[in-house]
Amino acid sequence: MEQALKQRLIGAVILISLAVIFVPMFFGQKPTDSGVIAIEIPEAPKDLDYRILALPEQELEVLAKVSVSENDGVKVTNVTIPEPPKIKPIEGITAWVVQVGSFSDEKNANILSDKLRKAGFTAFVEQSAVKEAEIYRVRIGPELNKEKAEVIRMKLQKEQMLANAIVVQYP
Repeated sequence: MEQALKQRLIGAVILISLAVIFVPMFFGQKPTDSGVIAIEIPEAPKDLDYRILALPEQELEVLAKVSVSENDGVKVTNVTIPEPPKIKPIEGITAWVVQVGSFSDEKNANILSDKLRKAGFTAFVEQSAVKEAEIYRVRIGPELNKEKAEVIRMKLQKEQMLANAIVVQYP
């Protein structure tokens, strides 16, 4: 093909492309104002009770009197410490744990507890004082059903070779 024909074809393609891009801009629709949106809000129901109810008055408990002055600074008087609330024990719920070992050294108890946790048991160390000495009990559980705790004890005897494991009531 001749060079002049190639240039004319390229020029024609460019002019047609420009026409396709710019002609719709001149002859297209005018933009609408899309920022305005009309919303109809219905009237409030006539039977709506919108009164605001006040909270009941509460008795103010004064625990101390505080006075501030330039000469004396901050002075606190008539300090009263309220009694802590009485905690009622939950009656009727008993749980069972499998006691695996009892140690006088916390480090040994934690080693066994970590070993049992890695094996998939829910082991924990419980500290208690007996005869003026601290002991650390390694336990697994708790279980609400004693039979389930017995199954765990048997599993410990088979898998972990812990023949001295016992089931005890918790807490």
